[in-house]
Amino acid sequence: MMTISSLKKETKNQEIEGLPDPPYVMMSLLGYQSQLKPLVEPGIHVLQYQLIAQSENNWSIKLHAPISGIVDVVEYNGQNYIKITNDFKNERMVCVPPKLAALNNQDILRVIRDAGIVGSGGAGFPTHIKYDVADRPITHFIINGAECEPYLSADYSLMNQEENHLWKTVQVIQKLIKAKYVILAIEKQNRELKKKIEHQISQLNINIKVQLLGNDYPQGSELQLIKTVTGKIIPKGSIPAHHGVIVSNIGTIKAIANALYQGIPYTERIVTVSGEKAKTRGNFLLKIGTPIHHILEQIGQDWQPDDQQIILGGPMMGKAVTHSEESISKGTGGLLLLRHLKTEVFNCIQCGYCADVCPQKLMPMEFARHAVRGNSDGLNQFDLKSCIECGACAYVCPSDVPLMSSIITGKQLIKTKL
Repeated sequence: MMTISSLKKETKNQEIEGLPDPPYVMMSLLGYQSQLKPLVEPGIHVLQYQLIAQSENNWSIKLHAPISGIVDVVEYNGQNYIKITNDFKNERMVCVPPKLAALNNQDILRVIRDAGIVGSGGAGFPTHIKYDVADRPITHFIINGAECEPYLSADYSLMNQEENHLWKTVQVIQKLIKAKYVILAIEKQNRELKKKIEHQISQLNINIKVQLLGNDYPQGSELQLIKTVTGKIIPKGSIPAHHGVIVSNIGTIKAIANALYQGIPYTERIVTVSGEKAKTRGNFLLKIGTPIHHILEQIGQDWQPDDQQIILGGPMMGKAVTHSEESISKGTGGLLLLRHLKTEVFNCIQCGYCADVCPQKLMPMEFARHAVRGNSDGLNQFDLKSCIECGACAYVCPSDVPLMSSIITGKQLIKTKL
């Protein structure tokens, strides 16, 4: 692991701000290992918080309207979306929070499922499935507040500015999964939060241990976090709950809190806007589906893809975008505007830095070599499937070899050969 400097200090202590609602939202119908089916027809009017799509398989993922307006179903950049044109009337479904004292475990899982809550850390795994542990013993419930990605401070701002409902929700989940230990993991560089949060949870008489982690990347990655907190080494591809551990991002806890205490589905989240090319930096509460160009317009920024690289998520594991219509998803923690770098696969000088920093002890330079040649056997030989896509290799590469794009291309190549 390694330490990466960035602009976190410029945004972490700013008040969370709102932005004017966009003229329309673009809601992706791509869910976790599934395609969501629209439940609304083009041309009809929907209310804010109305259920508009869901998956038809066992994942049971749900999508809700973040605004009121007129529906269209569109294809954009190879993906299907529900587009809602904003009528700015803010007409909404009546949302009544459940009576917590009357809920059993299955009721709580149903509330989480019906609110459309998935992991906010990026992968988008359905949270109600993660928490449905039945009689399986869970020793550790880890709340991931590490936010080790450079630039991002959305989770910090949430923990710093949110209070009772966040920690009360942790208590509800702990009773649901019957975890023996509950740990909130944060980095040492955010140690000022420890005393504040410990005071809050003591006032609520909630048993949560706040554990400080090193400031190393990728400390917040699930497997590395589990190893640091519990000492357990869990193979990539296995389910942590089968080893007695459940990890949830702090943003996911916030979404559950909204469902439990306000009755509203997962339709908004906090996003860090930052980067050397960003004129305005901060943390903003945004509607899911907000297009990038609307955010840029509101902060006085132009869409200039030739001069800047725009990332949805963090700079290490995020996604570089080339279209301004791309939008905020439930797993988007950041919108970064960075310097545009020219990259070339064959720039590799065989220095080995990428292998030195790899937390999975892999050889990323070999992924680039075999991916560009379409050699799936070579990718399997060097165990590409064990890569967690943390991006550490790309960060340290002195030749700017596009290692992450090679890794993603390589994994797609392997899938086609199965």
